[in-house]
Amino acid sequence: MGPSEQSEAIVLRTRAYGESDKIVTLLTAAVGKLTGIAKGAKNSRRRFANCLDPFTRVHLHYRTRAGASLAFMDSCDLLDPPGVLSEPMKFAYGSYLLELVDQLTIEGQPVPDLYGLLADALDTLRGGPATAGFLRVFELRLLYHTGYAPQLRACGRCRAPLQGAERAFLDPAHADVVCVRCSATGTNAALLPVAGPTLLALDGLRNVPLRDARSRTLSGTAAGDAAQFMGRLLAAHLPRPLRSVKLIAALTSTPAVG
Repeated sequence: MGPSEQSEAIVLRTRAYGESDKIVTLLTAAVGKLTGIAKGAKNSRRRFANCLDPFTRVHLHYRTRAGASLAFMDSCDLLDPPGVLSEPMKFAYGSYLLELVDQLTIEGQPVPDLYGLLADALDTLRGGPATAGFLRVFELRLLYHTGYAPQLRACGRCRAPLQGAERAFLDPAHADVVCVRCSATGTNAALLPVAGPTLLALDGLRNVPLRDARSRTLSGTAAGDAAQFMGRLLAAHLPRPLRSVKLIAALTSTPAVG
């Protein structure tokens, strides 16, 4: 077993293992996503007390071993409990954020600034509702940090500019946006039409700080169009559907996610 290491971390998911242990996946500030085993966690009153629920921010003490798939978690110090994120609506949208981060990251490949993005997003959600502007900004920033940022200003095939276009199309098979001319070539049955103003609105959200995102509104039909566009775009990069989307749909008749 290697030497003791430590990092600030956010718990993404936890599952029981055996009679007393837990397998925990976290996003760490130091090494990115990490999955470890917390021995005796079900009965622990000191080493992991109130530290292993999703959304919890902790100071993690752990060790790794070459060739092992799981880190050994020595202990966690509680920094921030879930708090209001346990409320049904905040839990649903918070789970959406965690699932996206979990599915778009790979263990052993740290992503600079991603930990700060998720920590800021959860703090913002604690302080208010998950507005469409907030969700779209988080999604766009997450895609940027994980290397999947969409090109919203030019056609993904011919590179023609899309500014001022009445509409364009999302090609989910290639996760890019194409112009009207290119949409008419080849097999494009799965293309999703998107209005030009919606693309413009999304492009304008890409560099908005999360703390300001909740106040950004998408006018007219742009909110629904943007949610559908981002949902299809994200699905192109995800290995499996998000369970949280169904939970959000069950809690509200007008979900702000795609």
